[in-house]
Amino acid sequence: MTGRRPPYDLTTELADYPARSGPPDRTVILCSHPRSGSTLLGETIHAAGGLGCPLEYLHRGFRPSFATRWDAHDLAAFVEAMHRHRTDVSGVFSIKLFWRDVEEVTAEAGGPAAGDPAVGVDGMLDVLGPVLPNPTYVLLTRRDRVRQAVSAFMARETSSFRALPGAVPPPEREVVYDYQAIRRQLAAADASNARWLGFFSAAGIEPYRVEYEELASDYEGTASAVLAHLGRPVMPSAPRLRRQSTAQSEEFVLRFLVDHQRSAELSTSLL
Repeated sequence: MTGRRPPYDLTTELADYPARSGPPDRTVILCSHPRSGSTLLGETIHAAGGLGCPLEYLHRGFRPSFATRWDAHDLAAFVEAMHRHRTDVSGVFSIKLFWRDVEEVTAEAGGPAAGDPAVGVDGMLDVLGPVLPNPTYVLLTRRDRVRQAVSAFMARETSSFRALPGAVPPPEREVVYDYQAIRRQLAAADASNARWLGFFSAAGIEPYRVEYEELASDYEGTASAVLAHLGRPVMPSAPRLRRQSTAQSEEFVLRFLVDHQRSAELSTSLL
């Protein structure tokens, strides 16, 4: 009999902190887009201790299970429960935040439209302030946009979003190359990164910047610098995540680059 895969361990009650009354003293916000290494960096921040457990609490894929476990189904109740159960004893709450989450939470709270970060940014900050008080921003991006898009496409097709030692892998399924689907993933990442940069510019915020490629090539040095910036100058723990890139994903990268070049040439020839 095939059972359901166990939940990601950091989402369970075993990763909750002792119940806290009131909002956190400080929030660490890991701003990113899927397939940028945010789980790797988030686990590093959590393992350092004293900095909370950054997960996608406000993301549509994560929030429902937390809301059910905490019996907190509207935004105000959810934020209160999130602060109560997920604020470190140090007073620090950490979260991973994608731009789509910002748009959805702002809309849910009745705030200004978030499609253009230069419009109503003060209102957006007013909405986010009680949710994420006293923030420190870390912006994690990925230079290799095509590999990020292919990674997102593969994760979506296989329902495999992280690889942990001992975890039961999802059932294998054949993944069929799809140029347009990968192109949509690339466009979504580009739009998200542009929104984040526009938001920071409009709000006068300078985030601490990290690139996935730096984290992957010099994990210890890059992670140490992030932890020091966040006030925890400790040696980062060894990562437990396994790389998910495969020969097939590399094949898709090459096929996409060829197809994209052909598409660009065709568009040029039609002008």
